[in-house]
Amino acid sequence: MKLVFTDLDGTLLDHDSYSFEAARPALDLLKARGIPLILASSKTEAEMLPIAEAIGIDHPMIVENGAGVVGLGQDGERPDAHSSSPYNQLRSLLRKLPKELGGCFEGFGDWDALRVSRETGLPLASAELARQRRFSEPGHFKGNEAQKRAFLGAIESEGFTAAQGGRFFTLMPKTSKAERMAEVVAHYQCGLDEAVRTVALGDAPNDLAMLEAADCGIIIANPAHSPLPVTERERAGAILRSERSGPDGWNIMIHELVATGFL
Repeated sequence: MKLVFTDLDGTLLDHDSYSFEAARPALDLLKARGIPLILASSKTEAEMLPIAEAIGIDHPMIVENGAGVVGLGQDGERPDAHSSSPYNQLRSLLRKLPKELGGCFEGFGDWDALRVSRETGLPLASAELARQRRFSEPGHFKGNEAQKRAFLGAIESEGFTAAQGGRFFTLMPKTSKAERMAEVVAHYQCGLDEAVRTVALGDAPNDLAMLEAADCGIIIANPAHSPLPVTERERAGAILRSERSGPDGWNIMIHELVATGFL
């Protein structure tokens, strides 16, 4: 069995328009071959469900930068708004930090929908969905490197970490897209004799662990930020790079993997 995991913004979705239409031929090809497409994004479940519906898929999803996974039928994956939820624990922690640290970070919880819309380029209705957070907090860190180290030390001592994405510095529980990918693989592996083969596509530092963990990782070019570093797995040929950006590059790379028999 084969599974394809993909980041959204700057990967399957165009960095500026958020459209995936350039990748439609490859999406249709995966569907025709019965290969599940697992969305793995910093977006919330509320944001991702309409995208999955528009693509025409109904598979598990890795949400909020790997802070949660939905669609596996597991308990505890859909936390409510009570104070025990990871998101509310995180917001409470931010309020308790010394001002010289906490004041360096602004997140979606500090912004109204209009500000989120401006920061993301999303329509206002989509920005409202982006604020429906359950696990993680994207935002901007505006302090210096010393403040960032102190900030990270403070949140890590409370069980949280941070990941730099294409647009935002995201605070989240200590987990990753790669760990959640392993959960999804285990879900599909159950009852199978053959090993599940995985492909992962992404463009930003927060995707790197997922790309490294996949049988084949694909770095999608994104001129909006610096390219990802070359790793040992890339030197060994297990990670490829697209020349074209966004859904254009995504479409080409999936077709190449099908042509070579990997998918």
